[in-house]
Amino acid sequence: MEIVNRNKFVLLIQPKHGSWDKIFCRLPESLLSISAGPFKEGYKIKILDQRVIPDWKKKLVEYVKQKPLVVGITTLTGPSLNFALEAADIVKKINKNTKVVFGGVHVTLLPEQSIKNNNIDIIVKGDADYTFLKLLQALEKNESLDEIKGLYYKRGDEIIFTGEPDMIRDLDALSESPYELVDMFKYSAVDFDGNRSVSFQTARGCPFSCKFCANANLHKSVRIGMSIPRIISKIEMLQEKYDYNTFLFLDENTSASPFHFRELLKALNGLKKKIIWTTTGIRADMISRLDDEDLKNLWDSGCRAMDIGVESGSDRVLKYIDKAETKEIMGVANKKLAKYPIILKYTFIIGYPTETDEEMEETVDFYMRLSRENPNVFPMIFIYTPIVGTPLYVESIRYNFKPPATMREWADMDYKTWLYKYPNWIPKNKKRRLEVISIASLFCNANVKYKLATLFSKAAFLLYHPIAKFRFKHKFFGFPLESFLSKLFF
Repeated sequence: MEIVNRNKFVLLIQPKHGSWDKIFCRLPESLLSISAGPFKEGYKIKILDQRVIPDWKKKLVEYVKQKPLVVGITTLTGPSLNFALEAADIVKKINKNTKVVFGGVHVTLLPEQSIKNNNIDIIVKGDADYTFLKLLQALEKNESLDEIKGLYYKRGDEIIFTGEPDMIRDLDALSESPYELVDMFKYSAVDFDGNRSVSFQTARGCPFSCKFCANANLHKSVRIGMSIPRIISKIEMLQEKYDYNTFLFLDENTSASPFHFRELLKALNGLKKKIIWTTTGIRADMISRLDDEDLKNLWDSGCRAMDIGVESGSDRVLKYIDKAETKEIMGVANKKLAKYPIILKYTFIIGYPTETDEEMEETVDFYMRLSRENPNVFPMIFIYTPIVGTPLYVESIRYNFKPPATMREWADMDYKTWLYKYPNWIPKNKKRRLEVISIASLFCNANVKYKLATLFSKAAFLLYHPIAKFRFKHKFFGFPLESFLSKLFF
């Protein structure tokens, strides 16, 4: 369809993520968020989501021929970069004068390296909710970009940085995401008994500073959250307008304190239409401070699952990564939550610099202990991946890690396979074992099923679950069949 006002046409692209697209497909949260301001100001925005549009290349060509003011592409480190760069290459081949703007986590962490890519004209660093609208307005009027903080752009052979962007401190002040820009029926965040589900952020950032996490770089170890009335208002809008009653809070840290959490539960319990909800970010130390009444309110509010970062089963490693929690605290939280059938995803990381084989075994043992004390848990064990700007990234380089030199090379920084691509501290005979543990962890426990929101992932679970369960029961991680299967299917 022809766009009437070309100067108001903005194309935004959500790249594929890679193997995770076969597990679930959540809304393009970041693109919806940065669309809100421009959409309100009358810009004609199209979101091209490679994950749900099979012929996305054909659609991209059609859109670019309509000469958009900007093509914006969000980025995550890893395989997603291949699809982002492929889209940028298509745009420039059709019309080299089309402005290609990259944003998102990866280019925020590595802006100087990323802007050197020939197909990228501008980079938006940090949260772009306000910056992107200012950029569009300046480009539309052919004005200078120098006064817009948070931009990297090219002026001839020179790279210009306009200065650090201001941090967003009030999520309530942001305009509502324009959900009408996407086909909501193409997305599924989680699967509780086949109910339709939707995700959204109630908070950004986290006040803690784990050494492996980029939060301190991205959000300066600050957590900002929606007010509880705004959360309730958003839930009621999604219920009324789109008939959703299952929600995933896509947060690093959903609650600021036990007091805040109690107030949130009270508000959720007061909803006229009851919901099911889960969250991607909650800490065990906060859960450990809840009493029996709090736990009842948690269940009554509709909470049916939570993700908790455990990170390691070794006390030494927990101190090494500045987790600010102990195994004892995690055990207390685990036993408290066992009083209700709330499914708990415990996230672990193995393969840290300095981690010994014995400490890696402690992590597997700790999960097995937690699962004995609470039948509602399941693990997700990741292989440590160095993230730019974190203290452990610096230490990783000291332990022989040689980082990628270009944006395109960072596409190989997938948590399962990066250790085969780049020099690092992990011995060759240990790499396959780490990979087997990681892949098997996703399928070893039937409690994971609500996370499997695609037909492919459900079928994979049925086939592989008996093998994965056997591996963890007997701590047998030899004969790495998973490495072959992973390459074949993902």
